[in-house]
Parts: sequence; structure tokens; C-alpha cells
Amino acid sequence: MVCNINILFVFAALNITRPKFSGLDEFGYSSYVAFPSIANMGHFYEFHLKLSFANNASALRNNLILFSGQKGQGISGDDFFALGIRTGRIVHKYNLGSGLATIISERLNPRVRIHTVHFGRDLKTGWLKVDGQKRRMGTSPGPLVGLNAFSQLYVGGYEEYTPELLPAGSRFQNSFQGCIFDILFRTRHDGKFHSVGGPELRPISGRNVGQCGVDPCSLVVCRNGGTCVDSGSSVHCQCVFGWKGALCTEKLSFCDAEHVPPPSCARGATCVPLPNGYTCQCPLGSSGLYCQQAVMISDPFFSANQSSWMSFPPINMRHRTDLQLQFQTLSPEGILFYTAQHLSSSSGDFLCLSLSAGLVELRYNLGNRTVILQSQKEVDVSGMRWHTVKAGREGNSGFLILDGESVSRNFSKGTTLDVGTNIFIGGVSSLNTVSMDAVKKDPVAFTGGIREVIVNGQELELTETGALDGANVGDWDGTACGYNVCKNGGHCHPVGVSSYRCVCPSMWTGSRCKQSVQCVNNLCQHNSICVQSTSSAPYSCVCPLGWIGTYCEKEVTLNIFRFIGNSYLKYKDHKHSSRNLTHTEVSLNVSVSQGDGLIIWLGKAKSEDDDYLAIGLENGHLKVLVNLGDKTALPLVLQYSLCCNHWTRVSVIHHRTIIQVFLNEERIIFEDIDPLEQYVALNYGGVIYLGGFELNRDVVSASSGAFSKGFNGSIKDVYLYEDNHPLLFTQSSEGFNVHEGEE
Repeated sequence: MVCNINILFVFAALNITRPKFSGLDEFGYSSYVAFPSIANMGHFYEFHLKLSFANNASALRNNLILFSGQKGQGISGDDFFALGIRTGRIVHKYNLGSGLATIISERLNPRVRIHTVHFGRDLKTGWLKVDGQKRRMGTSPGPLVGLNAFSQLYVGGYEEYTPELLPAGSRFQNSFQGCIFDILFRTRHDGKFHSVGGPELRPISGRNVGQCGVDPCSLVVCRNGGTCVDSGSSVHCQCVFGWKGALCTEKLSFCDAEHVPPPSCARGATCVPLPNGYTCQCPLGSSGLYCQQAVMISDPFFSANQSSWMSFPPINMRHRTDLQLQFQTLSPEGILFYTAQHLSSSSGDFLCLSLSAGLVELRYNLGNRTVILQSQKEVDVSGMRWHTVKAGREGNSGFLILDGESVSRNFSKGTTLDVGTNIFIGGVSSLNTVSMDAVKKDPVAFTGGIREVIVNGQELELTETGALDGANVGDWDGTACGYNVCKNGGHCHPVGVSSYRCVCPSMWTGSRCKQSVQCVNNLCQHNSICVQSTSSAPYSCVCPLGWIGTYCEKEVTLNIFRFIGNSYLKYKDHKHSSRNLTHTEVSLNVSVSQGDGLIIWLGKAKSEDDDYLAIGLENGHLKVLVNLGDKTALPLVLQYSLCCNHWTRVSVIHHRTIIQVFLNEERIIFEDIDPLEQYVALNYGGVIYLGGFELNRDVVSASSGAFSKGFNGSIKDVYLYEDNHPLLFTQSSEGFNVHEGEE
């Protein structure tokens, strides 16, 4: 087992006075030290330095010693100066912008251990003197005499060193191998020398640099029989079998790839070491000792012995949590449902449904204290009975109902549940992250089957593809049949291990009994929806916007929109990004046929915390609701009736926290819904609904109980903000079951 320890020492910490450079490491990174740029080198510079070479042939072949200059992209004329070693000779190069000057020493004496190098430049003339050799001179071509080099001074190598990154003419193939020290410089003939690395010019970055004359292995203590190996640019501990880690301090586990034999976990399973072996944590869709078998989950089976769990995306439950769950259990203990503010023992807010000593227990904390609700009866732990539990809270009021029996109700001082984790079913990914107050004893996973989970009207798909993640989950009966496979009262019959057949009741057909027999071979046109009819006709067609008729065969241009309770229009405001969200105006003409229903909703309506402005009817009276954030306002139910198919102009104006309502241009209400102005903008997301919501969404749930059903009546002349023209709906707009209204 080999683990590298990169040598990157801080000068001050290890008192590096003679930096040792190792060239390129095994990852291709050069060793180097960078210093701040040296000012005033334009007309004159002079350097003195000492160096020694590593004991290998490549150290004298083609290596960079010093560099400063424009970074360059190989373009002739980039200003720079460089010092390097090439085939045993020191080379001084510089370019002032009009051509390259090169000065080369004689071959170095191999018997000299430490070499002294003096080099410099005065205007165009440069020089180089090495050891006791004769001083050599050179001149740069062209008219330019000044060096424009503002980069850092690089010693021993280059930060991103490859030759192609240096200006043409300065390209040495490798970084330096050996020691460079006692670097002095000056930028005037009569100036004093300054030290590179001294108080005036401290290093600002570096990599793979050690101290010359110091064995790096003297700084590394390999444990448990390990041996330190110095490979030049790095050191590592060579561990004996059974140990691993940077210092051979970690015992090799059964799950390490180096173990003989290696672990056999398949299908992306996670190996979990045990004292005398290992176990495989199977991802969803696999099972078996090594997770080698594929499994189709229709009704999941959880096992506390295997720490099973499934997770699902968060669902907003800040103001309201309504949970329905069906389960069969083989154990009196276990977590059925868990979500929290944080996954840690100090979780903040949380809500947990679990079994404790055979009793169903709901625990939640809204930020002040933990509320505990417990069933009166114990559940059947033989795995022979499906139990149904409904639990949750509305604001600060909690409830728990087991098999139809409402068992208790309790209260908390808090009103909102602020959770941010995924929803966990049957257990939690790491049981030590469960709040200490969420369960009575130590947290354990559930053992048994769960076949239905509905949270705030949203049903979780309890399958290997419907969950976000999970581990060690099987199927309750090992067949493809499940509680929700066959719809509308159909009976599921397994076919082999991975397939099924639905036997449908007389009025339904299809592979899952989802299609009405009356809609087989239907004549509905233009993407309309066939629905089973309750009248004498066998079926009816729900027409998209712009089409009417028995089979949605007639095209029509609508200026007046008639809604019949299960209709809706959805408009996306293309001017949303430029709207002033602190000042909202909406006005429309309304003709009412029935006294309850949603007329218009400005807002996304995806979560009960979404901002919205809504107008509707309650018992024939006008109802206006505004939420600018955190349910800042109560609904305004006005003592003004709209009825009898008469046209009424309704306008609502929101300005910061002031709400004004007008009927036929007469103001009937002026109210400040939040004098403290905690929230002032209506962030409606550019989405506007008329008459109701999408056909698969219940109005009560989508409006968080604000309205009981969709609108019955007609709407025309809908204006937003201060627009000069009403909203224009075309066939490309989204809507269904909207008919042509009458004046």
C-alpha cells in the first residue's frame, strides 16, 4: 500500500535557506518558488547566485533556473530574461522586444560541487560569468534597450510550467533539479545588492520545495513496519500488508480494494466493514448477499437488521402537514416517516412518525418543545394486518388517527415547521443524525411493508425509480403486484417474478385499469380528453382552449370565457420581469352562475408559501386573499354579493401592504394588511390562473383550502397592472373545458 505525501514546505516553518528543487513530480507538476516582481529592471539588472545539481544526468540537460518576463504565448518579441542549464552549460537569455540575445558559458567542471553564477544586463549588453571561467558578453539585436518585464520572479521552475507557456527563446524543457541559494540582485550600477528570499522579497507561492541537505524521510515517521521512500518530488510510506494510510496507521479493512480477496459487492453497492468481515449496502433495485440480484419494488419491504431506508424530495409542510400511510409490521419499533431542519442529532425542527413498544407515535418540534402524540392501541406485529395511520398538524395543532380512531390532539407554541432535509421512509440514511427527541429509545429502522404514503395530497411513488435514494429495500411479496399497480378497483395477478396482469372491473380497461371502457375508440379531437360520462352519453370530451362541440370539433375565437366548475385557463405573463412587484393591479368583468369558486389566482400555486393574490366567491360573497410572504394576511370576505348572471367589474389594487377593492369603479375596501411592512412585493412568478387549476389538481388542495371548487360563470376583459389592452388568450394558451360565454 503506497500513499504519497507531497513535499510543500513553508519557508519560515522549516527555515528553508537553501531551497531544493526536484524537477517534475509523478503528476507532472514542477517544483518552483515565486517571488514578487522586481521593480526598475528596465535598463539594468545584475544577479549573483549559487547552485548545486542533483546526482543524475537529466539535472544538466535542459532545465530552467530563473525566469521573469511577459507570460507570452510563443510570440516573438515578448520581453523576458532567463537563466538555465543546457547540456552542462549555463545559458543567459534575454529579449528587449527586438530580438533574442544568448550568452553561453563553458562546460561546468563536474568536480566542483557548488557553482557560482554572476549574470546581468546594461541596456542592450549582457554578461555571464560562471565559477572561475572568463566573463562572457553578448548584445541584443535591434534598436530597443529597455526590458518590460512585470511578472513575478520564478526560481527553479515555472508555476504552470510547460515550455509552450514561455516566450520564444526562453524555453527550457524541465524544471531545475538541485539546490539554488544565496540569490542577490541589484537594479543600478552603484546600488547595493538585495537578497531574494530576504525581508525585502519574501516568497509568495511555491510547490515541491525542500531544504537542501535535509533528508525528507527524517521528517516522516512510518508506523507499523512501514518504510519511508524518497522519490525526489515526494515521499511516501511503503506499508506492510494489513496496513494503509499516509503513515501506515490505518488497518486494512475487508472493504479496501487492496484486501485479498477484494469485496464482492455488486451493482454499485456500498461495502460496510464489520469486525469479522463486511456486508453490502444494496442500492434501490438490487438485493442479495452481494446485491447481485435485481429486484422490482412495488410495495417496499424494510428491515431494521439491514438499516433499510428510502428518501424522497422535500414537500412543503411549513404551515400544514397531512400525512397518510399504510403499513404492516414485524417489529414493535421503527421509524416510518422522518424529516427535519438538519440531518444531525441537533436537528432543529422535525416531524417523525414511528413505532414505539408497539404503539404508533407522532413527534414534532416547531422550534420550542417536542410534542408527542401516541395511539391507545398496539399494532399487530405479526405482519398479517395492514394499518392505516393519518397524522400531522395544522399550525400548532397536532393530530394522530390509527385505523379510523382519532386518539389524541395536542398543541405547540410554534406555528411553522421549517424542514430542509429529504423525506425519509422506513428509516434514515444515517440513524445517528436523527434528532434525540424524535424517538423514545435509540432510533432504529422499520421492519415490515409500507404500501402508501401521501403527504399534503402528494402521493410518493414507492418504487426503485420513484425514490431519490435508498438502501437494502426489498419487495413485500416478491412479485410485481403492488397496492397501486392496478387502478379503479382492479385486481393484480403476478406473472412470473417481474410482470403482472390486471383484472379490471366492468367499467375499466387497459393494462392498469386506467381507461374507461366508454372511452375506447372515442371520437374526441384536437388533443381533447375523454372522460367517463354520468349522463346518457357514454362519454364526454374535455376540450382544449379554442375548441368546442361534442367532440371538440368546432374551432372558436373566445372573447368571453365561460367556466363550468372543472375548467381553467393558465396565462404566463411575458412582461413579468419588468413589472413593479410592489404595485399590482388586476381588474376583470365577472358574471356569476354559482356562489362558490375561484375566479382568478395570481401566483404559481405550487406551495402554500408561494405569494399570491386571489379573487373568488364564498357563499355568494366576494372573497379576496393576498399573501406577500409567510401568510401575512387573513382572507377578506366582503359583504357584497355577486350573482344572477349580471356583469360586475371587480378590481383589486395592491400597493406595498395597502389593499384596495373596487366594484363597478366604487371602492369598497381600503386596508393595510401589514403596517410593519415585513413583506411588500407580490412575487407571483408571472403565472395567472382563471377559473381553477389544472385538471389533475384539486382546487381545495391547490389553494390550501381557500376555495372549495372551480368557478361557475363567465369572465371577460382581464387587465393586469396598467396595461392598455386586456390579456389575449389564443389556441397556444393552456386551458381546458372553457366555453363561449354570452354578453
